[in-house]
Amino acid sequence: MRICTPHCGLDPETRLGGEMYEVEVLREMTKRGLVFDILLARHKTYPDGVPNWTVHRLPIGRGLRWPIAAFVLPPAIRRVYKATRFDLLRAHSLRYIGPAALAARAWYGVDVPIVAHHHHLDPSWLNPLIEGRVMRAVECVIVGSEFARRQASEELGVPTEQFAVVPYGVDRALAPGPRPEALARRLGVAGAPIVLFLGSLEPRKNLAFLLDVWHEVTRMRGEAKLIVAGGGPRLGELRRRARALGIEASVVFTGHVPAAEKLDYYRLADMLVFPSTLEGFGLVVAEAMSCGLPVLISDRGSLPELIVPAAGGLVADPTDRDAFVRGILTLLGDATIRRRFGTANRERVERLYRWDVCAAATARVYEEVLEAWRARRRPR
Repeated sequence: MRICTPHCGLDPETRLGGEMYEVEVLREMTKRGLVFDILLARHKTYPDGVPNWTVHRLPIGRGLRWPIAAFVLPPAIRRVYKATRFDLLRAHSLRYIGPAALAARAWYGVDVPIVAHHHHLDPSWLNPLIEGRVMRAVECVIVGSEFARRQASEELGVPTEQFAVVPYGVDRALAPGPRPEALARRLGVAGAPIVLFLGSLEPRKNLAFLLDVWHEVTRMRGEAKLIVAGGGPRLGELRRRARALGIEASVVFTGHVPAAEKLDYYRLADMLVFPSTLEGFGLVVAEAMSCGLPVLISDRGSLPELIVPAAGGLVADPTDRDAFVRGILTLLGDATIRRRFGTANRERVERLYRWDVCAAATARVYEEVLEAWRARRRPR
């Protein structure tokens, strides 16, 4: 099967969960024989040496803006279609790529089915006008969680049968291992109990709340360290908040963590804390589970689907400071619970959340959509 997939980005060093998903699932699907025609702006980087990827450069020198994409992409999709006769058109973003994919089919005779991929809905008045219309018009929408399907159905009225739920994956290289003492010394946390947050520092990650929680934790576990591993425009604001709370000595802000160093951070930690208020899947949580960590997570979005509560981690309301304080103290205070939860999490990831499992299920959806499309076009 040959698939056309216009893209906003495929940076192998991305900090964004959605872009990381794209890199991994497309790379893994090539191992199953799928061939991809990727449309990408000329300045965008992508992983080198991936077989069955053909990158077609768009004649633009900057990243796509969603209103512009609807006009720039359809003729580019048509050119690739005329050259390759791909079988299926893939929209990795409902807003950026979805309208362009539908326009290519309606205006330019690109006679193929369209499968969209969707993570979650951020609050926006545009959701019913763009995301909802695209979801109804394409042949299928693949989502990573039951939450994402439920959210779209409830907020936009899209029939649930329009969706296929395929959980995302985790690289098998993310595995338990020795604590990286060199990193511990570099960060100044050698010998301390470590609580890790890893991810982008955007508002929905709820980090101001986490600092308030940590202020209470330090009253009882003053030797513990919180590592906030990630970058973003709110880094300075969060550092100032830590100083105002008087906890700057027990919080380490690392800034951006390169992909090659991420494993060391998981291996350094005793537990992961993730108080995000909205996730369509929660890749960081699944990665920490793969590394054998116990987790304390929010009860919002897709996160509760990832773990078995009280068997692999603890779940709490991301507005309940006391619940998060208790959760951190419980996990830091009992090494036996941490080991038991971590082992259970590792086994759960191996069963459910690997990229080859995700790619196989995604490929099956593509095959079913294409088969149904062709069946409708066969002469009776």
